[in-house]
Order: sequence, then C-alpha cells, then structure tokens
Amino acid sequence: MDSFEENTKSFISWLGQLGVRMNSKMALVDLRAEGRGRGVVATGDFEEEEVIFTIPRSAVLNIENITNFKVNTLEGLPSWLALMAIMIRESQCNSSKWAPYFEILPRQLDSLIFWSDSELLELQASTVVKKIGKSSAEELFRENAILLGSTDTDLCHRVASIIMAYAFDIPDTLNEAVVDGNEDDGDDLVSENGEDEKIILSMVPLADLLNADGDKNNARLSCDNGDLEMRAIKPIGRGEEILNDYGQLPRADLLRRYGYVTDQYTIYDVAEISTENIIAAFRSGTTFSDFPFLPLDKADLDRRIEIAERENVFEDSYDIAHAGSDMLCIPDELLALLYLLLLDKDNLMPILNAQRAIPSRSKLATELVGRVLTRLLQLRESEYKTTIEEDEETLRSSNLAPRIRMALEVRVGEKRILREAMTEATSFVGDNKRMREEQKKASSGLERKRNAGETNNVAKKKSRLR
Repeated sequence: MDSFEENTKSFISWLGQLGVRMNSKMALVDLRAEGRGRGVVATGDFEEEEVIFTIPRSAVLNIENITNFKVNTLEGLPSWLALMAIMIRESQCNSSKWAPYFEILPRQLDSLIFWSDSELLELQASTVVKKIGKSSAEELFRENAILLGSTDTDLCHRVASIIMAYAFDIPDTLNEAVVDGNEDDGDDLVSENGEDEKIILSMVPLADLLNADGDKNNARLSCDNGDLEMRAIKPIGRGEEILNDYGQLPRADLLRRYGYVTDQYTIYDVAEISTENIIAAFRSGTTFSDFPFLPLDKADLDRRIEIAERENVFEDSYDIAHAGSDMLCIPDELLALLYLLLLDKDNLMPILNAQRAIPSRSKLATELVGRVLTRLLQLRESEYKTTIEEDEETLRSSNLAPRIRMALEVRVGEKRILREAMTEATSFVGDNKRMREEQKKASSGLERKRNAGETNNVAKKKSRLR
C-alpha cells in the first residue's frame, strides 16, 4: 500500500471518529489512473434526495471549531486570510485533530497563482490575468506574518489556493458575525447572503473531495438539518461518479481558482470588454474616423456617461457570452451604453431630464450601434497576439505542455465568443433616425452649402473685377 492509499484509509477512519456517517452505497476511490486524485463513486443506486453522507458541524474546519486562536485575534482580517491563519496554525500543531485531513489535501496545484510569467503570457489578452492578485496577496502575507505563523510565501499561496478551490459557504450557527468579511472578493469567512443570513467560509472534509461537472452534477451539499448532508439531486446509478458543481464559472475562472479546464464549462465562457477601452475609443479621433457621426467633446461625453451611471447601465466591464436560453450574447447594459453615446442631442435630452426611459433592447439594437460594437469587438480581438485560426491549429498538436494547452483553450474560447458577438452585432437592423449619424449628415449638408456659397461669392467678386 503506497502513501496515497494509506492516507485515504487513515482519512476514512478519522471521518468515522468525528461522527461522519457515510452511506454504504458510496466509496472514496483512487482516480490517479485518469490523471485525477480522489473521487466519490456510487457502489449502489441512489434515489433523488437520498443522503450520500452526513457531516456534523464539529467535523467542519472553521472559526467555530478552532482551538489555537482566540476569536478576537481574527477580527478585521479578510475572510480567506483568517481561514488561512487557522489552517496554518492547526497544521503546525502536532496534536491537531485535523492532521489526517491535511494529509489528503493536494501538495501541488495548477491554479494561476503558481504559473510563471512566461506561462501567464500564453493567456495573452485574457482579463483573468488581472484577477490573480498575487502581489496584493503577498503584501497581506507579509503584514500578517505573525498572525499566520509563517513567513513562507509558497506555503501561504498553497493554503490560500486550497481555500479558494475547496472551501464552502455554510450557514453560520453563531448569533453574531465573528469576523468581518470582505464583501468585494466573494470569498467571505462570515458574510451575508441576499436574505441576510450569516454564512461562514469553511473547509468541509469529504464534501470537498467530490469532483465537479457542469453537465453531470448529481449531488449538492445541504445545510437544512443542522448537520451538513450531501444529497443526490437526481437518481445516481451504480458505478457513476458522484459530482458536485462549481456553478456557472467560465473556464478562465475555473483555471484561476481550481487549476484545470474542462469542456463541460465551455458554455459558461465569457470575453470581457472594458468600459475604459470603450470610452477611450470614443475619445480617440481615429477609432471611428470613418464612421458617419461627429466626435463628442469632453463635456458631452461626460454628460452621457453620467446618464449611463444614473440608469445603472454603466459598468467597469461587460461580459460577452455564448447566447443561450437564459443568457444573451451581448448584454443589454452594453447596448444601452453605446446607444446613449450615439444618441443625438434632441433625443438625449428627454432621457437626461428623466422624461423618457432608455428604450427596450429591440430599439437599442440600431444598425449604427451594431457597426460601432463590431468595431469595438474587432479591437478587443486584436489585443490577442495570435488569431483564433492559429490557436486552433496549435491545439491540434499532441505534444503541448499541460499549462500551455489550458491557456490555449481559454483564449480560444474567448475569441470564439468575440466572433459570435460580431456576427450578432452585424445583424442589428434597428432604425438610426435618433442616432448622431443623422446629425453628421445634416452637418455635412450645411457644410457643403456653406462651401458652395463661399465659392459663388468668390466667383461673383472675380466677375466684378474683370
């Protein structure tokens, strides 16, 4: 028996000691032959809603179950950092009850925080690179080294990445929030959900060993009965792997958080287009120089942005996605922003004065909005150093390093979405009568008349001099 199997056996025994109850129709299995670690498989048939295993609260690693910290020492820390401190301190304690659990956690991860600079370059213009946050994380590690109990940056990154990949949000049983969560990072130790229920970021042994699949997801962790229960959400046949789901994560975020990509999450891919780049294009004198509308002066552009902010359609960036039954390829908010930037002044004023609402999507999708959006999408695609055709050809190679292949799959997915969005944008046929296109045409007509008048005057003067 190798150490992998020994650690699994010890872990299962430890679960029993903590009161974890496992259905006899499930088994923890070795999936290394498939290039994976451990997984949970059905050894018998499960009915929908049948309990697969039950985990008591005392077997969950979080702020409620710590022994090596006083609660108040964690106050004010970002949630993931506080859980990091708990895990590192517990791992340093020889008598920690969590030791068998720590032994089965991964020693090596492929999440983006561990990629070299040259490997990250393979992601090209994917905005996921800006979300890694390695420098800011390391600054927090240094500032809190005493509390963390370690100055080992590699260890800190490993523990933080395990939390990002494995932790669950579960309802908090304490009456008050013990640790202030960081509402901006989405990984709070104790935070509030949309119904004002306190939730706590936790490591849940066994539950976190379920692999995930967006299509084949057949189980879900439930917190309804005090204890935590993993339940079947549909019938599971004997021999099937029991699978959780990460939610609708793009493959770029799957790679950032979990260190792998899979075709099952392709439908959730997005390509981001930044509002900063959109505004820069409208400020530029060259981006739309061949378009039939006049450039906006700074005051007019700022006024239109203010309207977009007031109408809640101005965002830092916009996600372009695969069109589906519940997902639009091009979001309404992006169309509304472009519509406001292209609307003529006569039709802008009623919206500015709150006398008229921003129209429906069908009216936002004017032919001019479609052309402008197509140009913006083309500019976004040009930020990538290679074309989608070149990438697809490279992907056909069988000798690519795993991280290079994953980077290729991410950037190809994003480029496909941009192409899909261009196709949709070129199909816009809405009337341009309220667009600044008409304004420029009228202005051009006046300019022609003015020039003609000046020419006639010159001719008349010449004739008088003769």
